[in-house]
Amino acid sequence: MNRVVLPLAALLLASGCIGQQQSYSLSGGEVGIFHSQNAGRPIPVSQIKGMDERQLQATFGKPMMDRKDAASRVLRYESDGCTLFVYLTGDRASYADSYDPQLRPLMNTDVCAGSVAAQRRSV
Repeated sequence: MNRVVLPLAALLLASGCIGQQQSYSLSGGEVGIFHSQNAGRPIPVSQIKGMDERQLQATFGKPMMDRKDAASRVLRYESDGCTLFVYLTGDRASYADSYDPQLRPLMNTDVCAGSVAAQRRSV
């Protein structure tokens, strides 16, 4: 009896796994969680777009990283609850995105920008 049941059980388990589809993502598909001791007031991304370097420094302080690639630049700012990336084309901010401390993307970049501005850290 065991000779019949074991192969049958293995067949059922294998057939159940074949129908399942796996998806892969570099970020794991998880949404980030924002939590800060000093969140400040949210700053809309629409307000960040168009800022020049002087305005960005006045708002967020000195960036933790400044990366240049041809005509584009990426500035990284940090607070206790998130990392804010501001992308510049020419001398103006054109885009911003944010991640939690585990590098999961945040759905609301505005709250991260507010947190960074409230905590302006100098390097």
